[in-house]
Amino acid sequence: MVKHVEVAVFEAFAAARDGDWKPGILSLGLAEDGVDWTLDDFNRDLITPAMKDAADAPRNDIINGRITVHDYMQDGTCPR
Repeated sequence: MVKHVEVAVFEAFAAARDGDWKPGILSLGLAEDGVDWTLDDFNRDLITPAMKDAADAPRNDIINGRITVHDYMQDGTCPR
């Protein structure tokens, strides 16, 4: 998993520049490019095309709204 902290920092600085910055929690997921998984030189030889497809399918479904990720911060519960 990769956390794209630079995306959050950019968003915060852009909001401050535009006079729209507000304190609080900013949640950035897959659709906002806040998190992702990485295929790089360190793991490329370990990941088969089928494994990549298996990771990309739900990733794309989350981004497109076909899968909803439960947000623990909303109700303090974990679904079973």
